[in-house]
Amino acid sequence: MRDIAPYLTRLARLAGSLVLVTLLLLGLVTACAKHSAQPPASPPPPLAPGAPVTQAPGYGDGTAPVLAASPAAPAAAAAGPLSTPNPLALPCTVDANCLTHRCNVAAQKCAWPCQTDNDCMPGNACIAPTCLPKLQ
Repeated sequence: MRDIAPYLTRLARLAGSLVLVTLLLLGLVTACAKHSAQPPASPPPPLAPGAPVTQAPGYGDGTAPVLAASPAAPAAAAAGPLSTPNPLALPCTVDANCLTHRCNVAAQKCAWPCQTDNDCMPGNACIAPTCLPKLQ
């Protein structure tokens, strides 16, 4: 049988080196952990006694705020029949259940695969078998 003492000595040196490297890495991670975080923002100063308090217009004065229509608002859903869903289509009750497809409420399934853009939610186009966002 061979003498294993040189191998044990090498193994002990290697284990010592691994422990040293591990401790150094742990020290670096701990030292860098929270030093890059910003301090929390200070709270606003309190109002002086007797200072007037103002509210946003339309808040609490009995008038309803007027909301302007956004130019990027999607148009109303196109009227027309939806295609017959595949038997593997997901079940649904509203369009939100179908992601980019519309819900065929009569069949209680998403209009998948799409046949026309009418099967897709506004802003999406039918690229069979799925509805994908329009590029322009």
